[in-house]
Amino acid sequence: MDQSLWSDIEVVKLSRKFVCARLATYEDAKEGKFLESIFRGRSGQLENTVFVLMAPDGKTKLSSSGRSPRMVFGGSEGWESTVLALEMLEVSEKYPWKEKSNGRPNLPINKDLRRAINVASCDRQLLVIAHQLPKETIEILSKIAWGDQHIGQFAWEITSDENEFPGAGMENPKPGIFIGNPDEFGLKLNWLKTLSPNAKEEAILTALAEVLKTKRASEKSTRLHVSRGKRLSKSWESEIPNTDPQIPPPNRRN
Repeated sequence: MDQSLWSDIEVVKLSRKFVCARLATYEDAKEGKFLESIFRGRSGQLENTVFVLMAPDGKTKLSSSGRSPRMVFGGSEGWESTVLALEMLEVSEKYPWKEKSNGRPNLPINKDLRRAINVASCDRQLLVIAHQLPKETIEILSKIAWGDQHIGQFAWEITSDENEFPGAGMENPKPGIFIGNPDEFGLKLNWLKTLSPNAKEEAILTALAEVLKTKRASEKSTRLHVSRGKRLSKSWESEIPNTDPQIPPPNRRN
């Protein structure tokens, strides 16, 4: 995902009229198979990124499919998010949506902490981890995640197993809210803030405002990123084989 597109304020507003599904490519066999049915590049195999707009039936394509909104809709440099927003607006007008729905969506989480860190790094977002929290605190986080102030600004994850944390750079975590900045390769977190498992909404909002001042990584150049990963012996083990021709074998670097 290109954060510069999906964090654009107009795109975020229009996204509320869509069901936005971010599926895994090489991190989930079933989802990878579905994505492969939507788009295959010149290689004829599943590639690392896939984008398409679909009708409410989840089957009918409302746009061409490709690796990204830029590939599908185009747009000169600096105007890509505007082009995407206009396309989304046109589609949304053909499919009226309900102004209000019952309840609130759950936190948008990944399959596990390891993958949450990697996704957050790819998207150049800070990661908020809800570890062994009471239901009431989870509901507060969900409210914040989908609220106008912070929607699209953070990656989120819910954990219950402390054994997930050593790989991320933390030993024996106690229940609480942890906010971290993923490293360049999405393998570990630089820990920024820790909050009580019973933290109130105001305290959480204050903490989020503070960490947002943290310097975020610039947009990555794939060529330079892969080259640096090789040089530093950084690697990523995916659930299914990586078949993207733009990521060089045999040891595909993150």
